[in-house]
Amino acid sequence: MASWWFPRPYFFQSLGLSQSTVSVRPEFLASSSFQFVNPRHHVAGTDTVSQVFPESAVAGLSDEQVLALFSRGFFGGFVFAFERTALRVGGWRLLPARYTGFKDDPSASMIWNTSELSNINLPPVGSCLFGSFKVLDKQIPLESSEKRPSYVDYGFGSDEFEFAGCHRFQITRLQPANDKPLVQLELQGFHCNPQKNQPSVGKLLEWFHYIYAKLLFANGVQSVLLR
Repeated sequence: MASWWFPRPYFFQSLGLSQSTVSVRPEFLASSSFQFVNPRHHVAGTDTVSQVFPESAVAGLSDEQVLALFSRGFFGGFVFAFERTALRVGGWRLLPARYTGFKDDPSASMIWNTSELSNINLPPVGSCLFGSFKVLDKQIPLESSEKRPSYVDYGFGSDEFEFAGCHRFQITRLQPANDKPLVQLELQGFHCNPQKNQPSVGKLLEWFHYIYAKLLFANGVQSVLLR
């Protein structure tokens, strides 16, 4: 059985060391993904889980590989198992990932099994995971370019319904601290009611969401560090 299926020391360490806040980076809320998910700019609930690592923790990995491994752990791990199973047996029909005006990449694919989640490359833009999560955008700067964060956005729900949101997985190469290069992994998210300018149903489960986000983040971290 794959390593991300079981909680390992890295998982529990991440639970203890990761930080949670109720804010996200401003550029996330100004992104094309936000526009597709929340085109009327209704009130949105936000949150971030983050953790800083020595760069040696991801030595030899490109930003895309880190994000691909994190995605594999997040969507393919034991924490997401119940939700993943429910979606595959038809739950996705209750809230399919669909956004007005969004155009899929010609190479976009439908992903229903964890074995289809690459640990090297991110899915093409427009790819749909388990019927309810769509790759809306990704940014992977060239290694030779000015250092910028790399990210991938997974939208969920639909702007045609009363619940939708987006997860952004992000890696940032930080300035060295005490001559030690650092990297930061982040799970940013927002949820909203695209049809009415009022808090989404996610607000009612806010306490559960913060715990669930920490667990999913730890599963993603475990997948990266156990590569």
